[in-house]
Order: sequence, then C-alpha cells, then structure tokens
Amino acid sequence: MELVLLFALGAILVETGLGRAKGALHCFVKGLTALSVGTFVGFIGQISFAGQDWSNPILVGVVALLATLGLGDRITLLAAAFIAAAVGIAHRLFFAFDQSVGIVMSVSLPEPLIVFKPVFDFLSKYWQPDYASVWSVHALAGGAVLGSLVTAGPRIGRYTRSGLPTAIPAHSLPLAAIGVFLIWLGSQSFSQPLWQSATLSGSVALLTSLTWTKWRFGKIDPSFAMTAFWAGLVGGFVLGKVAFMPAFLVGIFSGVVSVSVSLLLDKNFIDDQVGIVSAEGIAPLIGLAILWVSNDAIFGFGLVNWVIAFGLGYGTSRLICRILASFNLLRLHPMEEIEGADLRLYGITAYPEFEMREA
Repeated sequence: MELVLLFALGAILVETGLGRAKGALHCFVKGLTALSVGTFVGFIGQISFAGQDWSNPILVGVVALLATLGLGDRITLLAAAFIAAAVGIAHRLFFAFDQSVGIVMSVSLPEPLIVFKPVFDFLSKYWQPDYASVWSVHALAGGAVLGSLVTAGPRIGRYTRSGLPTAIPAHSLPLAAIGVFLIWLGSQSFSQPLWQSATLSGSVALLTSLTWTKWRFGKIDPSFAMTAFWAGLVGGFVLGKVAFMPAFLVGIFSGVVSVSVSLLLDKNFIDDQVGIVSAEGIAPLIGLAILWVSNDAIFGFGLVNWVIAFGLGYGTSRLICRILASFNLLRLHPMEEIEGADLRLYGITAYPEFEMREA
C-alpha cells in the first residue's frame, strides 16, 4: 500500500503538467493540501474505530486528492480542503457499507431483519465487493470531480461568448507523462495480482487513443492518450482477474470512450482539463460492461456499486461546492486566475527564470 503515494504524486503531476504554467505551483500546493486533509480525516476515522490498518488513512488521502483533480488553478486552497474532507468522509461511509454488506451476506439474518431479505438477496446477487478499491476510491472520486466541475464552472477564457471552446494548451506534456508513469507504478498498491492485466488494458487504451485521435482530428493528441491509459488501468482492475481478451477489450473501449466522454463534457461547458471524469468515473463502467459481455458476470452485476459510489461522490462534492460558492469561497478571484495564481498567491511562479506570456 506504500506505493499508493506514488500514485498520488503522479496524479498531481498530471494535473500540473496539463494545466497552465502560471498556475502550476498552485496546482501542486492544492493537490498536497487535499492529500494531507484527506489523510488527516482518515487517521481521525481510524482512531475513532480503533482500527489497526494504518494504510487506510493514506487511501482516504488519495481519494480526497482525486476529488479535487481537474479543478486546476480555479479553486481556493480552502475549497480544496473542504472538498477533500467531505469526500474523505464519504469514502469511509462507502467503505463501511461495503464491509457491512459482506458481513450480512455471510450470515443468517436475525428475525427483526427478515423484512429486508429481498434487499439483501438483491445485493448478494448484484453487489461486487470493493476489490482493488475500484468503488470506494475510483468511482467515488470520479463522481466527486464531476460535481465539483459542474459547480465551479470552466476556467476563465476556456469558452468564447458564443460558446465555442478555446484551446488552453498544456504547459508541460512531459511532466504529465512522468505523472502517468508514476500512476502506473503506484497502482500496484490497489492490487498486485491484477496489475499486469490492468497494465495491458492501459497500454491498449493508449494505443487506441493515439489511433482514434489521429483519425478524428488529423493529429495525435498526447493528452487524450494519457487520459486513455489512466482509464484503461482503472477499467482493468474491475475485471477482477488476469485474462488477456477481457483486458484487451477494456483497453480498446477505454481508448475510444475516454476521448468521447471528454468531448461530450466539453460541449456541455464542463471543463475537465485532466479527463479525470473519464479515467476515474466512467472507466469502471467499461470494465463492468466487458464482464457482462464476456459472460464472466450476470448482466447488472456491479452496477449498483457504481451508481452508489459515483452518486455519493457527486452529491457530496456538489453540496459542499454550492455552500462554498454561496460564501464566495469556491473560486479564486478572477484577477488571481487571469494574472496567474502562483504570482498572486505565493509571490513566485513555478518557472521564475522564464517570462510567462500565455493567456
């Protein structure tokens, strides 16, 4: 589980590299803030329940970090802290529910709970245990990010007055690529046995995305390829086994769907600069679909997990962001975002030896 910190660092680097240079430092500080707040919430919960597995608080920190990913240099550190704390609590609630379902399904129901037998029978048939933290971390974080993005709104200058998207190029694709490598390396912590299969899914997804973007746009888009690899990695863990053909199919569909979802969000003015909604929120659905099609699970198996986890994450972050927005605490001041969060907030830029000229 110690490698999960490499996953966290990789996620921060991906967001930083795909963001604007004038907000790179703020992205990094925001990510570390969310990770720290989430880890603190996890430790408090661990002490409260007298738990012994001290790797769990770090996992809470990771899901809290992922919940703020993609917001870039738009939100305040205070907002990142509140979102991280709320999503960290939501993670613990889902984790406790998953454990409870596992316990209930393994014992006979006491007389007072017989009335709930149809519910428990449904869960025993369609509930997928939270193996590799697919639901309590990835699907939950994907929903949380979507809720935050919808409430926070796009970056200033991302869309014209007529609603057309304006390109805001990533300031350092190599930095983002290093982040993807660390995500791949750190994802071993979720499940070492499934890591090789997930690696195959991620690799196929990357190659598919390169081909798809070349055909769709006439040029290869490296940022979409990074998102696709991440999505394939997460989708591969959902399979729950090491198998070539299912992993290959997850990769193919992840490469296409991750790009398509990002474009769909863009059309609806949801500015997901990292593609995190696709990589963390939609990728588990792709893995489930392949399980159903390959007859490795009955149709609908695991769907209730995704609905609850994604919905819980979305509802939690949406509520917190709306409260923060009502007090004008969610987004940075427009001048801070336009001139650069780094210089306005920290008095220094991430690249002080260069003159920043981008919008």
